[in-house]
Amino acid sequence: MQVVRIDFGDVVVDTRTREITRAGEPVPLSPKAFELLLLLIESRPQALSKRDLQDRLWPDTFVVEKNLSNLIAEIRRALGDTSSSPRFIRTVQRFGYALRDAAPASAPVSAPDSGAFRLTWRGGEATLGDGEHVVGRTPRAAVCLEGESVSRRHALITVTGLSATIEDLGSKNGTAIGSSPVTTAAPFAHGDRLRIGAIVLTVHRAGVPDSTRTVSVHASSASRSSG
Repeated sequence: MQVVRIDFGDVVVDTRTREITRAGEPVPLSPKAFELLLLLIESRPQALSKRDLQDRLWPDTFVVEKNLSNLIAEIRRALGDTSSSPRFIRTVQRFGYALRDAAPASAPVSAPDSGAFRLTWRGGEATLGDGEHVVGRTPRAAVCLEGESVSRRHALITVTGLSATIEDLGSKNGTAIGSSPVTTAAPFAHGDRLRIGAIVLTVHRAGVPDSTRTVSVHASSASRSSG
């Protein structure tokens, strides 16, 4: 997770030390509730379904829906939130829950230019920091995509500083940057479009305005070949 500390009013959540403070005082939260809070922080402001959350929190175990709602209530109490007038946790009726977006109070040590990449697609988005990130249909994927054209472990994105690569993990329907299929690790940049099966993800790099985005080598090659 890229965020180290995030503020909710007078509440501070430190994801590195797994601590919560409110007005400077420690706030207790059960390990399972903290795990749920981390899932919501990672996906904010995108909503996660109850089924997805249950699968991640209790893999291969049947639990009643009440267990999930009890954890949400515990988190709300810790954040000083209420279900009647929610400020932070949004309930999506007949679907699940979402955490309203909030700017991190501080970033990791490497934050002056962390090189984080943000991927957006129809109905979702994800922010990726340094490291390896699986893209696929499995709920445990860093970039979880829904659709029959997406394999459970479809592709692997590796972010290192200001650069990033993507490689296919033997998926059924392939991976591409623009119109160029990829198998071995291939670099991509701000403004590129990644195709995962039939789903297209647009790449944004932190600190680079979309209005000044550069044309990548993949887009340039496609333009020359069509001309």
